[in-house]
Amino acid sequence: MRVKHVLIVGAGLSGLALACGLSRAGIGVTLVEKRPRNAHDGAAILLTGNAMRALDALGVAHEVYAAGHHIDRVRFTDHMGMELFEVACQWPDWPPFLTIERSVLRQAMIESASLTPRYGVTIEQLHSHGGTRVELSDGSTIDCDLVVGADGLRSRVRELLFPTTVAQRIGEFTGFRFVVDHFEDLIYPTNMLGNGLTLLLYPLPGQRVYVAAGPIAPVCLASGRNDLDLLQATFRDFGGPASKLFMTLDEHTELLPTHYWQVEQAPWHLGRCVLIGDAAHASAPTLAQGGAMAFEDAQVLIETLANESNVENALKEFEVRRWPRVRQVQRDALERMDANNRVGTREHRLRQLIFARMGGRRLTDVWSRLIEELP
Repeated sequence: MRVKHVLIVGAGLSGLALACGLSRAGIGVTLVEKRPRNAHDGAAILLTGNAMRALDALGVAHEVYAAGHHIDRVRFTDHMGMELFEVACQWPDWPPFLTIERSVLRQAMIESASLTPRYGVTIEQLHSHGGTRVELSDGSTIDCDLVVGADGLRSRVRELLFPTTVAQRIGEFTGFRFVVDHFEDLIYPTNMLGNGLTLLLYPLPGQRVYVAAGPIAPVCLASGRNDLDLLQATFRDFGGPASKLFMTLDEHTELLPTHYWQVEQAPWHLGRCVLIGDAAHASAPTLAQGGAMAFEDAQVLIETLANESNVENALKEFEVRRWPRVRQVQRDALERMDANNRVGTREHRLRQLIFARMGGRRLTDVWSRLIEELP
């Protein structure tokens, strides 16, 4: 039986990407989201070439490309702004890289899918009756051919399917994310690497800058009367563009506290239900692959559903195709997370020297593999 109607639980990046591709394929979609319509979308995101390739396959790359900030390189510096290495992002056979606010990206996908999520609603119970019958939190019932859990770290669908699996905190690292207006002194995305502190500065359209202040090693976290005081005290020794940026912050800056998580779930499917994105395989942020893996999940799931008339066989094929690639990304990202630990002065100097000599090549190799190999 071919899939005619899909319930997607979660209107984040993975759920919306899947909705775009399914709608384009003429498959009916119901999309529910437990958060309210005006919930914060999480600041911004760097979309690497493989993310844009997947969005192109899902039919939404044009809208995203028009709304994002195009970049041709990413810089890595020490905490004072002295360059360690850079990675070129423009190659003849690479799709473009860009930065974009998550709210803009979500709106582009909502418009592309031509549907409106049902906000404030999530899944309560699953029942199998040939297809799948679902009870929702608003008291309604839906019969569908497939349920997709795209509902993130604390997935309700994962809880129902695999109740023993929970997201695991990566160390005790913390951080903050926010967007700064009218900051003109940044041309390229810049990753400032301190000793136990990392600061990401990503330019956005309209002279806005996305800031990810973290991962912050626990020993480096200062104290303060509020989050703003804590943040400024923690990064007080950072120079270059960071020193000016922190001077622009005030009590109106919306700081989003951040922790870092990994989800290791196997399998991802049970019956006519499947997990995608962070619900299935959340990983450390150090390769900028969270969104890319979610979009690739959506692309491959649609391909397997199109090629296999039996839904459960399609889900098995989806997992076989995706598991090795996603697991490798998780391992690589977690390995890079170690560089955020605080170490002694001598070891830190050696670490920076290794970054300067080898960091560019290593990251280029990883991104090249992800871009040049099909998902």
